[in-house]
Amino acid sequence: MKRLYLHIIHLVAFVFVCQVSVSQDIGRYPVVNYSHREYSGHSQSWSIVQDKKGLIYIANNVGVIEFDGSDWRHISINGALPRCLDIDGNGRVWVGAQDEFGYLSADSSNNLKFYSLTHYLPETYKPFGLIRQVYSTKEGVYFSSNSLLILLKPDLSIKVWTPKTMFHRTYFVNGIIFSNQKDYGLTYLSNDTLKIVPGGEVFGSKLIYTILPYDDKYLLVGTQSSGFFLMDNSFTFPKKNQEEYKGIRKFETDNESYFQDNWVYSGLQVDEDVYAIGTYRGGVAFINKQGRTVRKINQKVGLQDDAIWHLFKDNQENLWMALNNGISYTPIYSQLTGWNEESGFRGVLQSVVRCNGYVYVSSNVGVFVKKNGHFDQVKGINDLSWKLKVVGNDDSGESLLAASSSGIFLIKDTYAQMIENGKLHSYCFLQSKTYPNIVYVGLRDGVGVIRIYKGTYKLIGKLEGTTGEVYTLTEDTNGDLWYTERYKGVGFVDVINPYQLIHERPFSYSLPNKPKCDDISVVLIDGHVKVSSEGGLARFEMSKMEFVPDSSLGVEFVDGSTGIRIFNQDFRGNIWFEAYKYAPNRWLERAVKYPNSIYRREPAQFRTIPETIFFDVYTESDNITWIAATDGLFRFDGRFDVDNKKILKVLIRQVNASKSSKIYNGATFSPSSQSAFPGNVVAHESDIVELPYRYNSLSFSYSSPFFGQQQRLMYSYYLEGYDEGWSDWSYSQSKEYTNLPFGFYKFHVKAKNLFEVESPSVNYMFRISKPYYLRWYALVLYSLIITMIVWFVVYLNTRILRVSNIKLQQLVDVRTKELVRSEQILLEKNLELQHQKEEILAQRDEMQDQNKHINASIQYATTIQQAILPDLSTSFEGLFEHFLIYLPKELVSGDFFWVSQSGTKGKKTEKLFVAVVDCTGHGVPGAFMSLIGSRLLNEIVNERKVHNPAAILTELSNAVNVALRQDVSESFDGMDVSLCMIERKSDDLYIVTFAGANRPLFYYSKGDERIQTLKGNRKSIGSVLPDVEAEFTNWKITMRPGDMLFMCTDGFTDQNNAFKRKFTTCRFHTYLLTNIEKPMDEIARALVAEFDEFKGDERQRDDITVLGIRL
Repeated sequence: MKRLYLHIIHLVAFVFVCQVSVSQDIGRYPVVNYSHREYSGHSQSWSIVQDKKGLIYIANNVGVIEFDGSDWRHISINGALPRCLDIDGNGRVWVGAQDEFGYLSADSSNNLKFYSLTHYLPETYKPFGLIRQVYSTKEGVYFSSNSLLILLKPDLSIKVWTPKTMFHRTYFVNGIIFSNQKDYGLTYLSNDTLKIVPGGEVFGSKLIYTILPYDDKYLLVGTQSSGFFLMDNSFTFPKKNQEEYKGIRKFETDNESYFQDNWVYSGLQVDEDVYAIGTYRGGVAFINKQGRTVRKINQKVGLQDDAIWHLFKDNQENLWMALNNGISYTPIYSQLTGWNEESGFRGVLQSVVRCNGYVYVSSNVGVFVKKNGHFDQVKGINDLSWKLKVVGNDDSGESLLAASSSGIFLIKDTYAQMIENGKLHSYCFLQSKTYPNIVYVGLRDGVGVIRIYKGTYKLIGKLEGTTGEVYTLTEDTNGDLWYTERYKGVGFVDVINPYQLIHERPFSYSLPNKPKCDDISVVLIDGHVKVSSEGGLARFEMSKMEFVPDSSLGVEFVDGSTGIRIFNQDFRGNIWFEAYKYAPNRWLERAVKYPNSIYRREPAQFRTIPETIFFDVYTESDNITWIAATDGLFRFDGRFDVDNKKILKVLIRQVNASKSSKIYNGATFSPSSQSAFPGNVVAHESDIVELPYRYNSLSFSYSSPFFGQQQRLMYSYYLEGYDEGWSDWSYSQSKEYTNLPFGFYKFHVKAKNLFEVESPSVNYMFRISKPYYLRWYALVLYSLIITMIVWFVVYLNTRILRVSNIKLQQLVDVRTKELVRSEQILLEKNLELQHQKEEILAQRDEMQDQNKHINASIQYATTIQQAILPDLSTSFEGLFEHFLIYLPKELVSGDFFWVSQSGTKGKKTEKLFVAVVDCTGHGVPGAFMSLIGSRLLNEIVNERKVHNPAAILTELSNAVNVALRQDVSESFDGMDVSLCMIERKSDDLYIVTFAGANRPLFYYSKGDERIQTLKGNRKSIGSVLPDVEAEFTNWKITMRPGDMLFMCTDGFTDQNNAFKRKFTTCRFHTYLLTNIEKPMDEIARALVAEFDEFKGDERQRDDITVLGIRL
């Protein structure tokens, strides 16, 4: 039932695929041709059969040819020309030839030989001419020539029928012998009598070349040039089962002229609903029971000759064709078909896609579109073209983009037009899912951005910072862009606004196994970013922020031993990829997705594709997959399965001894007088061949008749009694053993095809006899000789041992004295080391004490520094709201803030001076600088009454130069200062005067949508380094109650995260604006929280001071 079920599936699939092949042109099926030079025979072959072992036999003009898938052997038919073959139930091959008939069997030398049975035919019937048909039946074997119909019965008796006119052709259908007699009609054999078929006279003037079963009642009759007929076959039924006879009627086909013009010559029912019809000059046509032509095989699709003399279906669903010029076969079922340059395209294919119903391919000479089964070149693009991409948008539906060396093109039907600004060498495309009207394009020098607007395409620019040749692109689930640069690796871009080309600086990642990145691609698989390269497969691990090896498709892609290139993930979640170990050894695989993202690889399905380099795989939603490779375009139909696990057989074809004597030649049984028909041509595994010892060097030749994969079958052997186990798989079809020891051996061999299916093993058993020098008398002599040698060796060794013992005792005495002296030296060294240890411990204790004093001093310095910093709550009490973020990197800080009031009237302060200062360095050196700066500011403002911010900075700079003696010491120490003077003019008006030394002032006016910046002068306080600007400048701004001022050192905005990116002033402004309406303490907490989240586990780079004031 299982085989029947599979058979029905194959039938339905075949009919469906064949119907599609005519209407939509699904490409060429593979055709294997053998010329007469390959089999060393005549060009004409007339009949083909296959025995139970799988061997093919061909009736050729030079004799019968046996083919095992690798070697051809010729069997002479007593010099006669054979014309027909058949196989009986025992696997015996029957042969009909010119004035000859008989069978094939083995002779005494294990060679297959023809045995003639014509001597059983009475001489009165000789010569009988060419036997054209032979049929093995339960009644016996029928041989038919133009003049005789001969039945050779199992008891070797003969029955002969002669025609009314002449036997044109004889057929055996549904257990009945039919014979067409020229100018008489179609006859059939009933009760040993040839009778005319009811209505069969109509075929007297028509030459019948095939009769095939149609259904339970009808037969399909094919004539040479008069078409096909359905013949009611019920007249051959037992009388109790006979129905009303319907006669003979015309069977119409959809291509009558084809059969009339090319002449029907042979026929075969390949399945329940499909027939193969061989013609005289038009190849083979497949028709179904409705008369529709579903497939043709002829010279246009690779067949070497269109004259088909015979058709045969082997046990692997291959259709064999005996031709006027050679022998050919093709698979009846195939999921893979293909096109080459004869179909219209040129060059090496790079990409394949379907758009608006048409298949497009790109190559090194342009882009081609398939219409009416032929590829035509798209006009307007004639250069090296890389990736084709179908882009969808809401405005105009599907569009096709082509990346080429001359630019970016939009293809419409058979015309290509360059997009606006598109004259750039491009490689690939990616339509963003986050921004559907954006298409990223891989360029020779980075990543470009194409905008789709109302059906038009425009290259609006390039993402700054991306460089190199970008061959692949993908977008992760966060909308971030990943790309690969040839010879560089993987890049990442955090895209903020592609319409305005706004993005963070690109960042690069390294890969496991350090590949050369010559062949590298990035894809999104199941939401994970994965990179395939010659170093294997890697997955981006977000928690580690790095690429790690990925074993989801196999462990060989983890250790760097096997390269991989992922093409895509299809609609069903299956992954298509190419795997390779080195340049020629590349293969295509499909990994089928199962629940929980488990994948099962299926490499065998595509091993029938010749070794090639794959460039692109495109899968459609109906499970049709297109494959672009160096050898052309392939189409894989995944809608049905072909049984790739057919039973595989292996045969031992020859055994030779010492390279000269042939022991076995593939056949076993010989003719015997015990049986009328000698036994089958099958080797018995139970036979043991006895071999003399001189034949201890043997060579075995083996083969497998698994047609279509002969050159890619692999074999493994094992000589039981000699080898430890099975050998590695190899393509070799022979094995030699030299100088085998005597004993019993069993040689095993098995085969494996491309689909990883192994055959059952076959064996050859033999026994090698003992050589003369291993007989009993030789063993006795050997024993005596060995006994004498042992006695002499023992005597000699005893003398040598005595002398050695004396010398050894002397040596022991010397070594004992040396050990005593060495022990004394070691004791002295040990005392010396103990003294050194005590000195080191004393030094350690002294250093620990010094460290405690230093830490205490630093802690006291912290207390001093805190004492000089103003209390802002007191300074701003009743005046302004404020917040302060003060985060020293170490215990003491190089940052400080300073506040001073001047000119108060009552409780209202007329002038308020506020400064945030960043001193050179941090820790203790920075703290000393902060003490100097704070003291100098108090002196300048409070004692010397300098109230102009620019003048204050000038005085401060001069004072620092004097304090640090920088005119003679060339000290680089200095300060960056942000200084404000706030003057209250009225209840709703403030004048803020600002001067800065390398630091800005940020301010916010209530109701604005952004934070403004006043830049300080590019001039330092102190330091001997040259200044960009000569003088400090005052900036004045008018502010209202509710407006805000922000002053900070650079430690906050320059802090980096794990990706080495800075917090940046832009991000600082963003989070200020987000929380601007909140109370000041909440603003501070929000900033610190965002800062800590951004910094993560990274160390703080610098001292941090941020002061915010709300007027």
